[in-house]
Amino acid sequence: MNEHKDVEHTSFLSKIFNKKNEPSSKEELEEVIVEATENEIIDEETGEMLQGIFDITRLRVSDVMIPVNEIVTININATVLEAAKVVQTTSHSRYPVIGEDKDHIVGILLAKDLIPSLCAQKEMSNNSISNLLRTAIIVPESKRINSMLKEFQQNRFHVAIVVDEFGGVSGLVTIEDILEVIVGDIDDEYDTEISDDNIVKSKEGKSYIVKGITTLEEFDEFFSSKLEDLADVETIAGLTTHILGRFPKIGETVSIEKFSFKVLDGNDRRVHLLEVSVNENLTEQTE
Repeated sequence: MNEHKDVEHTSFLSKIFNKKNEPSSKEELEEVIVEATENEIIDEETGEMLQGIFDITRLRVSDVMIPVNEIVTININATVLEAAKVVQTTSHSRYPVIGEDKDHIVGILLAKDLIPSLCAQKEMSNNSISNLLRTAIIVPESKRINSMLKEFQQNRFHVAIVVDEFGGVSGLVTIEDILEVIVGDIDDEYDTEISDDNIVKSKEGKSYIVKGITTLEEFDEFFSSKLEDLADVETIAGLTTHILGRFPKIGETVSIEKFSFKVLDGNDRRVHLLEVSVNENLTEQTE
């Protein structure tokens, strides 16, 4: 058994160190990592984290952001005490502060910045929060998340406001949202149903299991569809979120053209896995 493992280990290492066989593209390098995971040269968790690093080069901010209708904001006219009550209720660490509506972000309030005023004289808790605001960083939906992560690191901020092509606020992205792409994983409940491919047929054969990170280009090629024309997003997860205007909940179904997307796994920041069914009647009508 150990001798067999040594052979597999040698075979894997030769793919990396033999120049004739070295990966010539990101796709080939991903295949090497998958094989290394399957051969237990690296553990599954490490394999998933390495895959997450590839994912952040493909995804855009719009794929991982918190949509605008789910953002908890604080009005610029709020007092320190009123803002503290919002923090107590929602337990976030950072809040966009708005003017007349969510399209008018005037700054970012850090929960920790409220503490000195709350601990000082009682009168200070009735002061405006306007003097406590940090500058709001604005980024476009189309920004790649690997670029966004680098900007977070270099400039030492943790949250950015996301705007659409018309300048309207469409969401909020944090450094945690991006790190989840790397360290997050899919629940074991579905491990037996999916493979290393992004799209596989379900056990029943009547639907497909699709990873949220599947690009629309790959999806369209597989299903001979044209979903890529519907919105300026990169992935199936991004499209379902765009259509709903928020992150779908587990078990929720979204209908898009001839497809029905049921969310199998995800959280309040990312859709991991979907079950896709094709309405054959609509397929015939379209054809």
